[in-house]
Amino acid sequence: MNPYLSLILIIPIAGAGLLALFEQLKKFLAKWKICTDCINHALASIIALGVFGLSIVAAFVPSFLTWLESFYNGGLLRFGQLEAVLIAIFSFLVLMVTIFSVNYMKGKNGIGYYYALIFTLLTGLSTVTMANNFITLFVGWELFALSAYVLVSFERAKRGAVEASMKYFIMSTAGSMLVLLATALTYGIYGTVEYTAIAASTTPIAAIIMALFVVGFAVTAAMLLLNAWLPDAHSSAPSTISALLSGIVVKAGAIGIYRTLYFAFSPAALSAATGAVVSWLGILTMIEGNFLVFAQFKRKDIVDFKRILAYSTTVHLGYIILGIGSMAPDALGVQASVFHILTHSLGKGGLFLLSGVLITALGSRDMRKMIGIGRRSPFIGIVLTVGLLSLGGIPITAGFASKLMVILATFNGGANAVNPLMFINSILLVIMAIINSLLALGGYLYILKKMLFDEPDGEDTGKIKIPIFQKIALAIIVVVLIVLGLWPDLIVSKIALIV
Repeated sequence: MNPYLSLILIIPIAGAGLLALFEQLKKFLAKWKICTDCINHALASIIALGVFGLSIVAAFVPSFLTWLESFYNGGLLRFGQLEAVLIAIFSFLVLMVTIFSVNYMKGKNGIGYYYALIFTLLTGLSTVTMANNFITLFVGWELFALSAYVLVSFERAKRGAVEASMKYFIMSTAGSMLVLLATALTYGIYGTVEYTAIAASTTPIAAIIMALFVVGFAVTAAMLLLNAWLPDAHSSAPSTISALLSGIVVKAGAIGIYRTLYFAFSPAALSAATGAVVSWLGILTMIEGNFLVFAQFKRKDIVDFKRILAYSTTVHLGYIILGIGSMAPDALGVQASVFHILTHSLGKGGLFLLSGVLITALGSRDMRKMIGIGRRSPFIGIVLTVGLLSLGGIPITAGFASKLMVILATFNGGANAVNPLMFINSILLVIMAIINSLLALGGYLYILKKMLFDEPDGEDTGKIKIPIFQKIALAIIVVVLIVLGLWPDLIVSKIALIV
């Protein structure tokens, strides 16, 4: 494999080991009056920036990517436009989390271990993205999953953190076992674990293997009825980790489903009915997510802001799965899903990071105590507005362009089908996607009304001070959401190269 390409995996995993080492030497370095936490923050930022730089160059310089692809010879890993864009998305959010953590983690113990786990998670996600067979994918899968379990319970003294981590561990492990079973069946029957092993198979056992893969990956993707771990993990984890869980970790499940449908079987070998089933699973996932979001607004005990954001993630995973299942020509559905992965990662990641600011300032996750919070800080108001409107798919934000692209891909998937029933199916899917988008928008506007336009009803109506590094991370995310909303072709032109 190309040594340069190897750096995408070597830099974060080696950096994780170095960060953990610094944490181990913390007491020794303190004797020399060396600020270990400062070293950890600086090193973490350099590592995240390094991985982002490698991936962004590959994604935006065609000649460089062609050179990288020339080293691909069917080994354990593969690298192309899709992998470059996805790793750029993952590493960018990790970079924003790292910058945000400089203030957020101040005074907390185990900062070196915290960053080490984040970069181990990034290494696992990158491996899943670049995996060229099911065994490599499974190794990467377990690497990021184990890191995520620990990160959810990082603040283990906090009530519910360990319980949430255990629930996530049990459900995710069950999904992993299904993936491992499907991998074992693939090897046992076809004698290989390559994606192409069952590419042209239409036997019943091939359908069973595909179902096992899809259901196993669907647990991490928080799809229909498989997302019980999601709200507890997101609300109990540190807000920076919630941003990573929602922004990039759940996307690994969608990537696994994509690999199964488009590589293990290939669109040509799949029936239109298979794509329709996957698309309707996406629609049903949206419906469930919207229902659970509105159910949170009616709760009497606590209207947990982070749980609302967590359930909202389910809605957007439905859009990503819808695009993958559309089977649109020229990989339009996949391109739309990748674009939505980007816009949702930015919008939801930014809002989860903002929740860290709000919880620190108010000492509560209860949205009823956040009434009018945007009036107390114009900066918070701007981040709330841009983040929520992007998730809601309002024009001039990036979320509008990605949702529109998913809907167009869904329509094209049916418009090019030979069977007229598939065209009718695509029309129904588009209608349901639009309805769910409007429902989700209603929820976001309700949050915006409560937190920005309503008068604060608490005694404390003073200004909220936001540390500088937290402001920098949030401001960058807001700017990127607006820029990609106004000029989506900056990234769509690169995503369009995915075939």
